[in-house]
Amino acid sequence: MNEILSSTVIVQNRFSFRNMLEINQVVKKVSGTIFLSSKQKVVDASSLPKLVSFLLTIDPQTNLKIIIEGTDIEPLLLQLSKMLANETPWKKYSRTFIESSDTF
Repeated sequence: MNEILSSTVIVQNRFSFRNMLEINQVVKKVSGTIFLSSKQKVVDASSLPKLVSFLLTIDPQTNLKIIIEGTDIEPLLLQLSKMLANETPWKKYSRTFIESSDTF
């Protein structure tokens, strides 16, 4: 049986594109529907272009509401809440350069 759950999180930091892709990958695995809402804007999170443009407008310390419809969605709501709260600061990624003598 379908159920609808919602949760509100406070976004701590801006989203990197990598974070947005990770969120979209989680959303794609769901058999239900996920909406995100903030400042009277609502977006279907399954559309990557809409998700990216929506998350780019979210400032730190902004309330973000997650609305999920589907079956067995409580674990998903908890996972998305942690991802969307974005509690970790920007990650620094190390770059590996290829030596000119190396090949692909």
